[in-house]
Amino acid sequence: MHDLLLAIWHQDYNHLIHMQAMGPLIACLMVILFLESSFVFLPLPGDSLVLLAGGLTGLGVMGPEVALVYMPVAAGLGSLIAYWQGHALHGTSFMGMIERAIPDESLPKASRLLKRYGFLAMFSSRFIPFVRVLTPMLMGMSRLHLSGVMVSSFASAFLWSMLLGLFGRAVMTIPFFAQHQQLLTKSLLICSMTLFVAAMVTIGLRLYRRRYG
Repeated sequence: MHDLLLAIWHQDYNHLIHMQAMGPLIACLMVILFLESSFVFLPLPGDSLVLLAGGLTGLGVMGPEVALVYMPVAAGLGSLIAYWQGHALHGTSFMGMIERAIPDESLPKASRLLKRYGFLAMFSSRFIPFVRVLTPMLMGMSRLHLSGVMVSSFASAFLWSMLLGLFGRAVMTIPFFAQHQQLLTKSLLICSMTLFVAAMVTIGLRLYRRRYG
């Protein structure tokens, strides 16, 4: 994993291909998206990673199936896990702990989306961190039909991944941005790690304050 990250950081894509790291890289991206869509306690940088995958597609490092098939499948399956959590754990102390950990406005925002738009809420919430996990959880708590949740989960995951992937691809292929692709790629990596660390620290502080404050 260390060599893989260094190869991406230094834009050494030939080394990635030579050490046959594309399979592990794609698997890593899928696992991160699955976990980010499944568990609210894991605020992983899904959006920036999809942008990065789209950029690597534009550079010819990855095939378009990564952003159009693999990543939407991982994100959609993660939403189904979030739905199951809401369905099975409603009313438990675990759900209470989730409510204490997440930002104050996230749960009301997800509730308003679900109440107003129903299954269509999945499409809008997919683009909002935290809320993209809470919406399928609320669907599970509300006992909405699994078939509708499945359609909404995978359709919204495909739309989200396709749009972000195409944007990342376009940025890397536009001549002006292509001249600064190394800076852009490093910025996405730094942004991903910064967002993850900041989110984990925020959750930890929130739990600490509500427990001891």
